[in-house]
Amino acid sequence: MKPTLSLTPTKRLFVEMLTRDIELEDAILDLLDNSVDGAMRSHGYDPQADRPYEGFSASLHFSTERFVIADNCGGIPKELRDSAFRLGRLDDNIARSLPTIGSVGIGMKRAIFKLGRNCVIASKTSEDGFRVEIKPEWFKSLTWEVEVEETPGQQGGGTTITATELLPDVAAAFAGPTGFADRFRSRVSQYYGILIDKGFAVIINQKPVVPMPITFKVGELASAAKGEAIAPYIYEGQIGGVNVEVVVGFYSPFQLDPDEEPIKGKAEEAGWTVVCNDRVVLYKDKTILTGWGDGAPSYHPQFRQIAGVAVFSSENPELLPLTTTKKGIDAQSKIFLETRKRMRDGLAKFTNYTNRLKRLREPDLAQIFHGTSNVDLRALRAEKQSLHIEGAKTAGGQGRVFDFPLPAVGESTEKKMVFTRPLDRVRKVAKYLFEDPDHAPSEVAAEAFDQTYKRARGQK
Repeated sequence: MKPTLSLTPTKRLFVEMLTRDIELEDAILDLLDNSVDGAMRSHGYDPQADRPYEGFSASLHFSTERFVIADNCGGIPKELRDSAFRLGRLDDNIARSLPTIGSVGIGMKRAIFKLGRNCVIASKTSEDGFRVEIKPEWFKSLTWEVEVEETPGQQGGGTTITATELLPDVAAAFAGPTGFADRFRSRVSQYYGILIDKGFAVIINQKPVVPMPITFKVGELASAAKGEAIAPYIYEGQIGGVNVEVVVGFYSPFQLDPDEEPIKGKAEEAGWTVVCNDRVVLYKDKTILTGWGDGAPSYHPQFRQIAGVAVFSSENPELLPLTTTKKGIDAQSKIFLETRKRMRDGLAKFTNYTNRLKRLREPDLAQIFHGTSNVDLRALRAEKQSLHIEGAKTAGGQGRVFDFPLPAVGESTEKKMVFTRPLDRVRKVAKYLFEDPDHAPSEVAAEAFDQTYKRARGQK
């Protein structure tokens, strides 16, 4: 018999490689994903339900000494224990059994390795429970097994993961001055907003997370169908076994900044949000990935009141247009590429419309948006069910398009003028006209024009 050599990776190499390319925030979000999956597993999931996650919650606490996440989401059943602790799925049917977004099976382990070198996983279902401790010695040993302690079950069930002996960079991130808590809370508010709105509670350091809403400016849809009110472009259908919904429009009234500078806070709210099985995987994107600059103009401050959402749902998460990290879109997915056509159609409609709106005076702009209100996706879905619009076919499936004609925009008797001049000259003219070198450039330009116009009229 020939001698053999072992190709088994050392734990240090494997752990470092597994955690190198994931940010701390994303690793913790993987644990939060597992809690949501547990809620689906223990209670079932009805995509038509108004608040299917009501009563389920996950509480996170972190400090420089420890990290804890505890949920009441049913626990890990005995038949899924091996799969939960394996690095990779043992059975593909597990990934297809629920409408989740996880399919690879490394999230919990990778998060544990990212956090620290001592970790306790305690989980209880209504029938039974277990406790596993991964000690610092495990990372140095040759064995990959861990001991399992059987524990009694508990009504309702849940899972608690506690990490101590935190890695130095993790402990530093959790320290107050770094701002990690505020950033992470904002991230959860954005990326779990739909889940929270549907009843799932997330508490971070004893403070509940408030969801970031996705809303659109909408007038009466019956009037919008006649071109008499503002309403978003809507597509709904099924592509490749995945239910798809696309909505794009104004999230706030159009307002043109006379100095062509983004209004603080507004630019961040524009762009595309992509949702897969209730999880936001792309937030307010303004790149070519979601159609900006390809079939529609590239993003510009003029479009800062335009936002869209693309929603994908499927009981088989492997069909979703996701990268393996579950935090990005697979740009080559046929389902996403087909959906992207609808996204570009809707985006082009509203970006083109702003070219007409920017010619209007403020009172005329206000009239265009008069009677609109902020409507979220849930209310918008309910309202459009009363309308009958002809269906539209799309490759790989059938769908309906609600393409409401936008209100007509008349020709303005005014003309907008845009130009730039060196700052020192602008300040000098501002000082001359207003005795204030920091006066608003738009008002300086307007006053300079008005004075020149008066002189021009006097020459006639």
